[in-house]
Amino acid sequence: MKKTRVFQNVKNTRIVSSTFVRYLGTVLLFLFLLPYIITTLFHNIGGEDQETIGWSGQGDIFIENITAAGSEKIPLEIYLTDKLSRAISKEYEPEALKAQAVLIRTAVVEQLWAKNGVAKGELTLQDEEYGHGKITDAFAEAVYSTAGVYLTYQGKPAKAPYFAVSNGQTRQGAEVLGQEEYPYLVSVICGRDFLAEKYSGKVSMEKSEFIEAWEKAAGKPLEGEFDLNKMTVNRDTSGYVTRITYENNVLSGEECRTIWRLDSACFQIEEENQKINFTVKGVGHGLGMSQFAANEMAKGESDYIEILEYFFPDTQLSKFE
Repeated sequence: MKKTRVFQNVKNTRIVSSTFVRYLGTVLLFLFLLPYIITTLFHNIGGEDQETIGWSGQGDIFIENITAAGSEKIPLEIYLTDKLSRAISKEYEPEALKAQAVLIRTAVVEQLWAKNGVAKGELTLQDEEYGHGKITDAFAEAVYSTAGVYLTYQGKPAKAPYFAVSNGQTRQGAEVLGQEEYPYLVSVICGRDFLAEKYSGKVSMEKSEFIEAWEKAAGKPLEGEFDLNKMTVNRDTSGYVTRITYENNVLSGEECRTIWRLDSACFQIEEENQKINFTVKGVGHGLGMSQFAANEMAKGESDYIEILEYFFPDTQLSKFE
C-alpha cells in the first residue's frame, strides 16, 4: 500500500505542471534573477566570497553576500538556482532537477535549524563558485516550481545528502555516519545506475605513489617493505569501503578515496608489476539520493515527490508559509 504523503500546501504542485505554467515560471524567475546575476558577477571580481544566510523581517530567507566590493542580500531561491546549475547535469529530466533543488534548499534550512533550533537566524557560508553557474530555463523552472519546499523528518529539516552515481545501491546512514539519528537514510536499489557513463572505471598508479599517499595521510612512514596482503579492508553492507587498516594506522574509506583520487569509496585493490590497480564503482559518497537513479526514475514518469519518497522514506515535504 502506498503511504500517505504529508505535504503542506504543496501537493497541487504536481498537478499544475502544464507547459504554460512552466514557461511563465521560467520567465518570471529569470526576470527576477537578472539584476542579482549582474550584480554578483561584478562583486565576484577580485575577492573571496562569504555568504550569510538569514531571514528578513517578513520571514523570507536571504543570502547576504559579503565581498571585497561590498555586500548584497540575495533571496534564497536566487542562490539555489545558481547552486543547482553547479550541482547536476542540465540534461537531466525536469523532475530530477526539482528533486535536487529541494535537497539543496533542505541543506540550507537544516544548517539554520542546527544553529538556532529553528529555521531562522543567520548562517555564514563559504561558496567561492557562487555566481559562476550556467543558469538555464530548466534550472530556473525547477527552483520556481518547488519554491519554498524542503524535506523534513518528525517536524525538523532532514539531512538530505546526494551524489552522482551509486554502485547499484545507496548506503545505510548508520554505517556511514556511525549513528542511528537518521533512520530515513537507508540503502535502496539503484538498478539502472550501471548504465551511467562513469559507473565503473579503473585507476592505476605506481606502487611508490600509492605508498607515499598513505604515509602522508597516516602521518608517518611505513615500517619495512609494503605488503598489500597485510592491508585490512572493511566494507559496509552496500560494498563501500568504510576503513582500511595497515600497521595499526586506520584511514576511512572516504579518506582513502581522496588520497588516491578515486571517484568512489567502492573499490577493489590489486598489485601487479610494481603498480597498484583499482577497480572503482560509482561516483560520490553513496549516501542519500543518486542523481543518475533519480533521473532514470524521472524518465519512468516518477515525479520529484515520488523520487524523494524513494530515497528518503518516512520523510515529509513542507513549504515555507
